[in-house]
Amino acid sequence: MQDLISEEALRRRIEEVADEINADFAGADLLNLVVVLRGGCFFGTDLAKRLTMPCRLDYIRVTSYSGDKSSGVVSLMSDIRTDIRNQPVLVVDDIIDTGFTMAWILRYLDLKSPASVHVASLLDKPARREFEVPIHYVGFIVPNVFVAGYGLDGLDDRMANIPRIVAVEPTNEEARIPPTRERLPSLH
Repeated sequence: MQDLISEEALRRRIEEVADEINADFAGADLLNLVVVLRGGCFFGTDLAKRLTMPCRLDYIRVTSYSGDKSSGVVSLMSDIRTDIRNQPVLVVDDIIDTGFTMAWILRYLDLKSPASVHVASLLDKPARREFEVPIHYVGFIVPNVFVAGYGLDGLDDRMANIPRIVAVEPTNEEARIPPTRERLPSLH
């Protein structure tokens, strides 16, 4: 196991991502956070605590993995309970790698007629991308290795409580912060 992102680096970067969201949604009456379980729970909670607009937390649980391999099929395990019609939604996830699961979630939420849907992902693993999905807020870009900690369950669901991000396999690459993006137009 190799450390990729320290606890302090996570805290600082989540504050920066929250600042971006606060600026983009300034003045919003309500922002619906849809946290993807189980992995997105740590990031979703820490992010929500730093947002300044009123937020409603809801959760969706889907599965497409068996162990560390994608099954190629998404199963909805638990749906959101909030009516998001005509309201802004921010989907909060732990990691986007192939994009398969997030593409499914975005199509599914679109059926509920939200005003807008944006995506915040703590980690982005673009080397594995098979489905292009919009990621509006990214914490870190990580190398193409299996990662765990800070909500990501790792192997056999035994590493989610690690307060940092680790690589389960050796790598010479480091996690990096994505380049600064243009501010989104007013989203509320």
